[in-house]
Amino acid sequence: MPKTGDLVTDVDVAEGAEIGALGEPLTAGMPRRPDYITNPEDRPSVRREARPRFPFPIPNGWFIVAKSDEVAPGEVVPRFYFDRDLVLFRTTDGTPHVINAYCAHLGAHLAAGGRVEGDHIVCPFHGWCYDGESGRCVTIPYGSGKIPSQAKVRAYPTIERNRMVWAWFHLEGKPPFYDVPEVPEFDDPAFGDAYTVDFTLNTVCQEMAENNHDPAHFQFVHGTESIPDEDVLIDGTYKRVVGMDGRFTRETFGLGLGVLRVKEYVTFFSSTTPVDEEHVHVRWTFLAPVTNGPEAARAAADSFTSGLSQDIPIWENKRYVERPILIKDERTILDHREWCKQFYSDPSLAID
Repeated sequence: MPKTGDLVTDVDVAEGAEIGALGEPLTAGMPRRPDYITNPEDRPSVRREARPRFPFPIPNGWFIVAKSDEVAPGEVVPRFYFDRDLVLFRTTDGTPHVINAYCAHLGAHLAAGGRVEGDHIVCPFHGWCYDGESGRCVTIPYGSGKIPSQAKVRAYPTIERNRMVWAWFHLEGKPPFYDVPEVPEFDDPAFGDAYTVDFTLNTVCQEMAENNHDPAHFQFVHGTESIPDEDVLIDGTYKRVVGMDGRFTRETFGLGLGVLRVKEYVTFFSSTTPVDEEHVHVRWTFLAPVTNGPEAARAAADSFTSGLSQDIPIWENKRYVERPILIKDERTILDHREWCKQFYSDPSLAID
């Protein structure tokens, strides 16, 4: 968190990164390079080792797979998340579904010519028809029509909330154990239009969130002079942090989903979706009070992402140290890692 006063600098974001939200750094820190967000090829890359950087699998949780306006009723859209080819489609009544991409019959990709019929998706190869809710084949339009008991694809619990489509991923296929919060600012006339920034990073959810528990890095990466105390509540999968004399609140729901509010400035909704075990797709949505002007949300986004750009060279080139050498004041890093364990499954129990 930043030093309070006339000049407020970087404040940490919803379990996913920092922001340069309300001012400029007090000292140099790492260079701010907003172009790192839009132009990944400009990012420094010095790591040469081929071995995996992280020892943990893709976490279990709710993750955004699309903005609501990215898939229309009757449309089929390919996606690649959780190290899997997926298909996102809407039924004709507008209900979204996410399933594994490959037909159980002979492996055709359902987004390469597949079509929606009513509540189902039809394979382009032989017309096998799948229910989006369960993933089960419901029709084979030739031969005896008898459906084998194993004729199904994996379906992911899917909801639409906060103008985003979310899929629940669990390595073992277990049901959700927490919920996606409703963010009332999306429909509050006191707030202007939402502004979303999305980008990919070569890191993982846990590494991004760990920055929130590493106050010393703010001085060296973001150029702040000091980090004041925060009031922290941890309740199972939920975290809440209050700072800046109550002006700042960060709520965390699972690993990679959070809502940050700075009073009279911005509401910041953050989701970090695993692409695979070493890459994430980040979506940040900003909502600002209409009294701050029509460009306020975009201005906040520019400031937040500028602060984030200071972290990118470190995140994308570092490796995870399982037994780090820490000083006493850094105990919160270990507390965070312990909290994260609840979102992982044993990889030997994974299902397709």
